[in-house]
Amino acid sequence: MYSFLNSTHSLNTRLNLFVASVKKLYPEIIGIAVTRIDEHDNLYSVYRSPDYGDNFPTFISSISQSPRLNKIRASLEPSIIDNMLSHQSSVKQIHLRLLQSNCISSMACPIYSNDIFIGVLFINAKVKDFFSEKINYFTTFSILISLLIADNFNNKKSFHSIVKTVLLLSHHRDPETQNHLKRVAEYSRLIGLYLAKKGKCNGDFVDSVYHFSDMHDIGKSLIPEDILYSTKIYTDEERAVMNQHPELGCQLLSNILTTFKYDNNQELDIILNIIRHHHERYDGNGYPYKLKGTDIPLEARIVTVADVIDALLSHRPYKQPWSIDDVELYLINGSGTLFDPLCIDAILYSLDKITLIQKRYPDVIEETAPL
Repeated sequence: MYSFLNSTHSLNTRLNLFVASVKKLYPEIIGIAVTRIDEHDNLYSVYRSPDYGDNFPTFISSISQSPRLNKIRASLEPSIIDNMLSHQSSVKQIHLRLLQSNCISSMACPIYSNDIFIGVLFINAKVKDFFSEKINYFTTFSILISLLIADNFNNKKSFHSIVKTVLLLSHHRDPETQNHLKRVAEYSRLIGLYLAKKGKCNGDFVDSVYHFSDMHDIGKSLIPEDILYSTKIYTDEERAVMNQHPELGCQLLSNILTTFKYDNNQELDIILNIIRHHHERYDGNGYPYKLKGTDIPLEARIVTVADVIDALLSHRPYKQPWSIDDVELYLINGSGTLFDPLCIDAILYSLDKITLIQKRYPDVIEETAPL
C-alpha cells in the first residue's frame, strides 16, 4: 500500500503505485495528471495515468484564458467540477477530450514548492458529484501527490545546484554568461513543447531537457584556459583539445553523480546524451561519434539548435550579435545538414518567443571604466 513512498522508485513508478492503491478503494477514479507551467503561462503534462490513453491533453495553452485554472494559481486552492457535462468551460476542446475517457467530475489542485506555483494536479472520476462528497479524503490525497511532485522537483533542483556550482566555476571568465545558459534552457523547452505537440516526446522528457540543457558545456571546465578563453582561430591541435570537452564533461558529471549518489537512470541518460552529443550534426559530420539523423538522441538535437541560436544572437568578444533575420536564414539553410528539420520547424514557429526570452534574460556586457 505504501510502496509509493519508496524514494528509490522513479516518480512515474511512485505515482502509478499511488493511483493504483487509491483505485482499489475508489474504482470510480479514472486517474490523475500532473502538469508543470512554463515561462509563457502554458501548462504541459509531465505525468498522466495510463487509463487516459491519449485523451488527456499534453499541452494547455495560456492558463490565463481559463478562469478556473487562473483562479487556482492565484488562490492556491483546489477547484471541483461536479458535472463536466454541464460545465461551461473556456477550454471546451479539452473537456471534450476528457469526456471521451468518461471523465464526468474533476478536481484540480495547485502544486507549489516553497509557496511558488509550479503546476496543477488533475484528478478525474467516472461519476458526477464524486469529489464534493469526498472532499476531505481527496484534499489529503492531492496534498500527498503534491508532496511527491514537490519532493521530486526539489531533488532535481538540489542536484542541479550541485552541478551549477561546477558550471559557475567553469564560466567565471567564460564569455558565455549564466544568462546564456538560461536562454538555452528556455529555447530547449520551446523546441521540446513543439515536438510534444507533434507526438515526438512527452512533457516529462521536455521538463528534463529544460532542467539539464545548461549542463551541455560542463566539460569546458577541464579545458586549459589558454585554449578555452582564446579569441583567435584555433590551430588543429587546439581544436582537437577543445573537441574533447563532451567526453570530459561526461566523465566529470559521472564523478559528481557517484559522489552524490544520484541514481535516476532515465534522467541520467538524458543529461549524458546532452553533454556527449550536442556537437553532432544531422548529416553525420559532427563530433565526437559522427552520429547521423535520428541516431543522435533527441535531447541532444534539441540542445544543439538552442545553443547555436543563442551563440549567434549574442555578443562575444570576437563577434557582434547576428540579427534575428540572419539567424533565421542560417537555420533554414542548415536544416537537414547541421540540424534536425523538426527542431528548426519548432524554432521558426516560435521566433517571437525567442525575442521575448532574449529580452527577459539579457547579457550584461562589462565595460572597462575610463582611466
